[in-house]
Amino acid sequence: MFTRLVNNSFILVGPLETVRHIVILMGRASFTGILYFSSVRILSAYFLAFLLALVFAFIAYRYPFFESLIQAPLFLLRSLPVASFVIILLFFLGRGSLSFFISFWMSFPVFYFNFLEGLKNLDRDILEMAKLFRFSLWNCFRYIFIPGIYPQILSSAKLAMGLSWKSGIAAELIGQVRQSIGYQLMDAKVSLEMGDVFAWSIIMIALSKFFEWLVLFLLKKIFSKGSV
Repeated sequence: MFTRLVNNSFILVGPLETVRHIVILMGRASFTGILYFSSVRILSAYFLAFLLALVFAFIAYRYPFFESLIQAPLFLLRSLPVASFVIILLFFLGRGSLSFFISFWMSFPVFYFNFLEGLKNLDRDILEMAKLFRFSLWNCFRYIFIPGIYPQILSSAKLAMGLSWKSGIAAELIGQVRQSIGYQLMDAKVSLEMGDVFAWSIIMIALSKFFEWLVLFLLKKIFSKGSV
């Protein structure tokens, strides 16, 4: 409806035209390489942030001094605009690493604060019982901590996936990282190829949603209450 009212493909592209551009993009030899370049960096940053945040949250839970030490820097990272962070990192890193570091630092606070909140809300009676029966650290982790923060694991995994993709692609666009989805978006915009802009945007959203579904599916299999 809106495309008919505007009637200008330079401004707004219709669904059928967008699909046509997606098919054209998929037929290019460089298409899979571009998806691989962006996906590997963003997803590896996402999973590293998940694991390190889990470790840091447990350390902060056991040692309040450590929590106080890293709280201010993490709040700063969470509030720092992506564009400012990209420009700062450009002085120290190569362009090819931008999406990895930006995705990591944008998703890490999401995981960390959610995991720590879940740990702080654990049932004290269960913890006392584990101490009474002398549960090992591994058994506490397996049977108490992970089931206890299971809702936070799922919610933060979903939130951080979208944030990782948005910030990672933005970093590629601002840093003009060649052979990346962000660069393709910028190149299409400069070339006034609005069909390609819409097509790459749909592809990015589809990738984000697919990996979000996959991660949530795997987490439910691995960390569900019935499996621990």
